[in-house]
Amino acid sequence: MRRPLLRLASALAALALSCPSGARAAGDEGRADVLSVSVTRARSMCFEDRVEVTGTLVPRQQADVGPEREGFKVTQVLASPLDEVTAGQVLARLQPLDGGSGAATSVAVRSPVSGILLRSGAVVGMPASSRLGPLFQIVVGGDFDLQAEVPLPDLKKLATGQDVTVRPLGLPEMAAKVLRVESGADAASQLGRVRIGLFAGGEVRVGTFARGVVVVAKRCGVGVPYSAVMYESDATIVQVVSDGRIESRQVAVGLLSGDNAEIRSGVGEADRVVVRAGPFVREGDPVKPIEIKAEIKAK
Repeated sequence: MRRPLLRLASALAALALSCPSGARAAGDEGRADVLSVSVTRARSMCFEDRVEVTGTLVPRQQADVGPEREGFKVTQVLASPLDEVTAGQVLARLQPLDGGSGAATSVAVRSPVSGILLRSGAVVGMPASSRLGPLFQIVVGGDFDLQAEVPLPDLKKLATGQDVTVRPLGLPEMAAKVLRVESGADAASQLGRVRIGLFAGGEVRVGTFARGVVVVAKRCGVGVPYSAVMYESDATIVQVVSDGRIESRQVAVGLLSGDNAEIRSGVGEADRVVVRAGPFVREGDPVKPIEIKAEIKAK
């Protein structure tokens, strides 16, 4: 009896070796001990490389207004902070400190520029003296800037003229542009400075905290969930399922956008990638792929 059994075992072994790998994989998928993995299709999408900056709003240019001569006091104040003023507009009237009165002795303090009145130090009865500081401070033209800080790796991505979206605290988003990128940096914080010009209305306030976003690059290509990317010591890997088995692909990762990663090479559109890569499966392992309809969105 042993010889027929040995011949049968040899025949079965030869049959197993002659089966194609696809057939073995198909059989593996039906086994109870085969691991189920969630997969999704790589797909075409667009990515943005963004630089985020934070800072405070400051006047682009400021004009200080005060008396041309000493020896006067304020008798009338005609403008208040946040008022829009025009060049030549009378902001206050002064009289001599020695008690002189009348139209001949009255002095008008006029705005030298058009803009928004930022601060007023004029008080009726108070001496008007340059030693006490300016009577008025005006934001020339009503133009404000975001004076922001940015990490050094991102600083080199910024350039004059780039479009920026700025959101001051408590206000809606505003269009802006990069005006100036400073070459120096703070050695302790490793932050550089950038000046961003706003196109805003009268609701902007000096000193308001604001965030800005600069889109420095935009590219369309193949995208996968970032959780599918596995960084090893010598390579970056994305695991795909092909013929029911794990296949590890070495990839080149490009831009990141939200929860997604751009794959420059190694994975093609429609490849089924393991949604959450990890050491629980290895090259060649049989798996049961469960496809999910992941929404891949660029932010």
